[in-house]
Amino acid sequence: MDSIDSVLEELNQSHPQILLSMVITPDGLALAYCGNVDDFERVGALYIELQLVCRKIMAELDYGDVEEMFVRSKSGCVMLLPVAEKGLLACLSSSDVNAAKMQMFTWQAVNKLSRIL
Repeated sequence: MDSIDSVLEELNQSHPQILLSMVITPDGLALAYCGNVDDFERVGALYIELQLVCRKIMAELDYGDVEEMFVRSKSGCVMLLPVAEKGLLACLSSSDVNAAKMQMFTWQAVNKLSRIL
């Protein structure tokens, strides 16, 4: 059986533009991470804040539950995906990432993580 750490390692290895991947609990605690980060707890809290803002926007628009979030800037990209109401997969990538490939690899990771959590 896969572990959270092994799923994150596989995700980072499968897509070299992914610089950091982490699994965060709904209350903001980082369960595991793979990649370079100075303060993983702070980064995890920021990802939860972003998820809350996105949920509020979707609720205000009456668009239903958030399935994924993708934000791109000149410096990099952030992708967030809920893991079966049990957590959040968060990925930080370089700005030259192929979003479609990243989406495919992150959804594969979410499917594995949902069986673990």
